[in-house]
Parts: sequence; C-alpha cells; structure tokens
Amino acid sequence: MILSQLDGGVGFSPAGKGGRVRTLDRVVIVAGLLLALSGCEREEKAVREDLPLARTTKARTDAQTIATAVNTYRVTCGALPESLEALVTQTTVGGAPCGPVLGSIPAPPTGWSAYVYARQGDSFTVTSSGNGQTVAAP
Repeated sequence: MILSQLDGGVGFSPAGKGGRVRTLDRVVIVAGLLLALSGCEREEKAVREDLPLARTTKARTDAQTIATAVNTYRVTCGALPESLEALVTQTTVGGAPCGPVLGSIPAPPTGWSAYVYARQGDSFTVTSSGNGQTVAAP
C-alpha cells in the first residue's frame, strides 16, 4: 500500500522507462523500514533488560546514601537514629541540636519496596526489595 502510493498511481513496469529507479526506491524504502524495526527491537531490549538494572542500581545507591547518613548521624549525635525520619529532622541530644543529616528519604524506584532501617545493637542495615532482588547497606 505504501509502495503503491510512492508510484504516484502510475503502474509499475520493470521494462518501462524508470522502472529500475522505482524498484531501487522501493528497495531503499524497505531497507529503511527494516532498520527502523531493528531500532525498535533495541529499544524494547533496553526497556526489558536495562531498565530493571538501572532500578537496581538506584536502589543500591539510595541504600548506601541512607547508610552514610546513618553513620553521619551516629558520629554527630552520639548514637544510631531510632528511625529513618530522625535523619531528616532536627532533634536535641544532650541539650545540643542534632540533624538533619539528610534532606529527604529517597523514594525507591518503581516496583521496589520502601527503604527499611533495622538496628541490631551497634550495627544496622538499610534494605529494599524489588524485581526479585534485595539490596542492603552497609
């Protein structure tokens, strides 16, 4: 249909005047369409494979950022925070102001759970899960 529109409604005759030129035009157009389709396949691969990897990388980076803020809070305030919210609010410890050490808690990537902070004695972990994976820091 598209190729017949390119002929301008004139019948195709390989033996006629300009027939070879029209055939070459059609070959070029078909080749261009095939290249465009292969580009779409690459884009689909990027969405299917690269996007989940980017989301995992963001979750890992966010967890490390939060863990760094927890350690900064520990050094500045003298103890681990009770929750992630303590990282973004100002509190008073021993009469001295402490925090905030983080502007905001990062939003997890699409499809990932909220970041979870868990204290275990003098240590802690920050985790999030999504896409069949779990990231943890420190």
